[in-house]
Amino acid sequence: MLPEPIHNAAAAFDSLPGVGPRAALRYAYWLMTQPKEVIAKFAKQIEGLASQVTICQICFQWADQSPCSLCRDPGRDQTSLCVVATSQEVRMIEETGVFKGRYHVLGGTLDPLEGRTPETLKIMQLMTRIAEPGTPVREIILALDADIKGDTTALYLRKQLANTPVKITRLARGLPNGAALEYADANTLADALLNRKETKE
Repeated sequence: MLPEPIHNAAAAFDSLPGVGPRAALRYAYWLMTQPKEVIAKFAKQIEGLASQVTICQICFQWADQSPCSLCRDPGRDQTSLCVVATSQEVRMIEETGVFKGRYHVLGGTLDPLEGRTPETLKIMQLMTRIAEPGTPVREIILALDADIKGDTTALYLRKQLANTPVKITRLARGLPNGAALEYADANTLADALLNRKETKE
């Protein structure tokens, strides 16, 4: 009953994470209510993801050119390297305005069941960056998720970097602001105790 273009558009939306068949069909129907120039602009913007976005060959985050703007910035601290799983996390850390170093995007976390092994991630490239003669990197920050996959990846990287002179750190964990102890799970409370800080008057 559906015209093939509407069916194809709905199928495309349905392939997105978190979008079901009904929502996908609503999106397709909504687009059909828009002027043709709006639909054409929308399609052009999506097409731009394939034609205008590349991967930085230094840090491996998505960018409009390689090297990306962060890797080209001479003002960034070259002694500190923040390792993240995806490009989205680069944006989130940059929004804090706190970190002024450089990045390395792994392209995911280790998950053998999903086919993500060390060979499929940018781990070898990370080792190469550190091993380059005259490298200024003194600290690597493992900014990975505090879950099984993130912990597994962090442990693997620690082992790979064990024989390097680089200092390895990981993001602190603990209780979020405003959290009540009675509602904290055991792992969060344990992390808060292990990462406790001295109070100063």
